[in-house]
Formats: sequence, C-alpha cells, structure tokens
Amino acid sequence: MKTLFLDRDGVVIDYIPYLSHPEQVSLPQGAAEALKIWQNSGYKLVIVTNQSGISRGYFSLEEVKAIHKRIIEKYRYFGVEFADILMCPHQPSDNCNCRKPLPSLILNYSQKYNINLSQSFFIGDAPSDIECAFNAGCQPVLLLTGRGKETQEKISKDKISIPIFENLSDTLQLINH
Repeated sequence: MKTLFLDRDGVVIDYIPYLSHPEQVSLPQGAAEALKIWQNSGYKLVIVTNQSGISRGYFSLEEVKAIHKRIIEKYRYFGVEFADILMCPHQPSDNCNCRKPLPSLILNYSQKYNINLSQSFFIGDAPSDIECAFNAGCQPVLLLTGRGKETQEKISKDKISIPIFENLSDTLQLINH
C-alpha cells in the first residue's frame, strides 16, 4: 500500500508556531481538494507531527487531541479521511526515538500496515521532514509554505535535489510518476 505522509503545521494546516487552540486551525487554500485527489488516487493519508509543546508544557495532550479532531472535521467536510496521525510529544532534549527526523514513527506504522515506502511520499516544510523521509526510505517533497522557504535555502546549500512545490495543489503532478 502506498501512503502520503504529511507534516501537520505548514502543510496540512496553516503554520502557527505552537498552535494551541482548535479555533486557530485553518486549511491552506486548495489543500483539501488536493488531498482528496491524492486519496482518490489510492494513497493512504497519514499526518506525522512533532508536538514538543506538550513536553515543554505549552499545552496538554488533550488540547492537541482537540486540535487534531478539528483538523479531521475540517477535512472530512471535503471527503478527506486521514488514516492516522502519528505524533511525537517530546522536545529534542528528551532524546526520544520518535521525534522527526528519526524515522521510527513512519517505520513502525509502515511495518504494522504493510506500507510500501518506496512508493510513498512525505510532504513537509522543515528540514526534519525532509531528513525523516530520507531516513524512512520514502520520497521527500518540500512545500514552500510554513517554513518551506527557509528550508529550501538550507537544503540547497547541502546540494540535495528533491521535488519542491509552492502548495499542495502543485504536488498532484507527482501522482502516477
């Protein structure tokens, strides 16, 4: 099974640092329509997110769950269904094994659900997303939303060549390539 892994903040929803209230959730223009097409093309949609604000005490796990519920509701209106939301609640100093760019969230999920990582994509806006995709063995895709422009500058210095798009709608050209 092929999967479209998606970063949350700056990709699935508009980027707000340490977003902590469901009312703050807003969908990027065209994102729901684009994800519906990915879904209809046979891709399972899975959000992969670091939420260090939990470990840092900025917000609770319950508040994050309420935000995720709001994201699911907003996308469901467009017929988009997320298969899962994989989350690391730790901050870097916790030295966990689930925080992106480590690939364990994706690898464990892929083993559990027989995901073909070589046919899967990870769309993100941060260096940790791109590195996580490489580490997991799936195709990294950079969006220039959220922190994407800063990330593009960083990876161009590293001479990494990956697909780069302005928004989720533009990523549709990757389907069936």
